[in-house]
Amino acid sequence: MTAVEEVRRTARPAPPRLYRAGQLTELDKMPPPERAITLIVDGEELATVACSPHRVLALALGFLRVEDIIQTADDVLLMEVCDEETVVKIRLAPTARKVPHDRKRILTSGCGRGVTFSLDVVPVAGGMTVRPEQLMQWMETLLDKAEGYKEHGGTHTAALFGENGLELMVEDIGRHNTIDRIAGEALLADVPTAGKAILTSGRISSEMVVKCSRIGVGIAASRTSPTELAVSLAQEANIAVCGYVRRDQLRVYHDAGRLALS
Repeated sequence: MTAVEEVRRTARPAPPRLYRAGQLTELDKMPPPERAITLIVDGEELATVACSPHRVLALALGFLRVEDIIQTADDVLLMEVCDEETVVKIRLAPTARKVPHDRKRILTSGCGRGVTFSLDVVPVAGGMTVRPEQLMQWMETLLDKAEGYKEHGGTHTAALFGENGLELMVEDIGRHNTIDRIAGEALLADVPTAGKAILTSGRISSEMVVKCSRIGVGIAASRTSPTELAVSLAQEANIAVCGYVRRDQLRVYHDAGRLALS
């Protein structure tokens, strides 16, 4: 590691300052932390993910799950975090699929420039039906519990909701990372994801719909907007997509028969 790289890894920036009415005031809210985590699978580098540096094992497991390399935690023999939590090493069990070294990598539109190996969706069958008002209430819950955003700003929040409400909640600097994190945390906690809803604070882009489809999520809702390609893929995957979810309104881009619309 060069001296410059060491400084970049260890140095903390000075607190930001607020400029208002010609005056500068120092703030105590620091920017959110970020690390580049390298994922090594069976001795070979698979990907490097720019992410928030917490529970990186769950993030790595979720990435492998949504890329259809593993299906359960039993597909992993060994997990190890090394080099000051900048490297995750995983050894796969014989039950896991072969790592797709020969498949084309697609750079996604996610924050931190995500990567996926395919934009093929998996059709989602069954699952719960919810009222739009329920999604509005869940979005309020999501925003209220976003502790990382309250502390730093600049982070995305996503959560898995079932018929009885909130089941899992995660935060990361990358909105695409939050779906991987939900997939990984669900594996670790043995929480089913099929037929449930994911709500996110960030834009729903194509790779996020793909990730949702691969873990069987039937409803994706955002505080902001989906992309055009995301809606097209949601139609193909039979996933309901809602955007601009607020306290008293939302926009339905595709209901897929999963929304109890009057």
